[in-house]
Amino acid sequence: MTDSAPPEDGLERALDAALCRTLTPPRTPPQLRAKLHAAIVQTADSKEVRLRLEREQQETLAELEQEYVRLRRRTLGTMVGGAFAAGAVAALVLPWLTANIGPNAPLVLASAGAAIGIWIGVSSWLASRRDSGFQS
Repeated sequence: MTDSAPPEDGLERALDAALCRTLTPPRTPPQLRAKLHAAIVQTADSKEVRLRLEREQQETLAELEQEYVRLRRRTLGTMVGGAFAAGAVAALVLPWLTANIGPNAPLVLASAGAAIGIWIGVSSWLASRRDSGFQS
């Protein structure tokens, strides 16, 4: 017998009647529709929140990338400007050093430039260690 076929004999009809009396459908909890509606709204809200958070994350990543590119350009500009300024200072100071120190003036000027570069690098390194919380 299939579920859609009507019972054909008395035994099957009696069995169906007994099952209908014995197996009653469960009662729905109170306020089922309200809770179901609230769950649907919450699911929709969580999707909206997730989409908004993903959009904010993409915007933040785009801003970080722009700041990174801006920082790299600024650093490159500073390095080029510093090299140009160092070359201009060397061109102006070298005749004076040659007159006062002698033929070793280019060596003294290069050594002074290297010492200044090392001092800038070490001070920057120490400042970054201090800012990041590392202690020597």
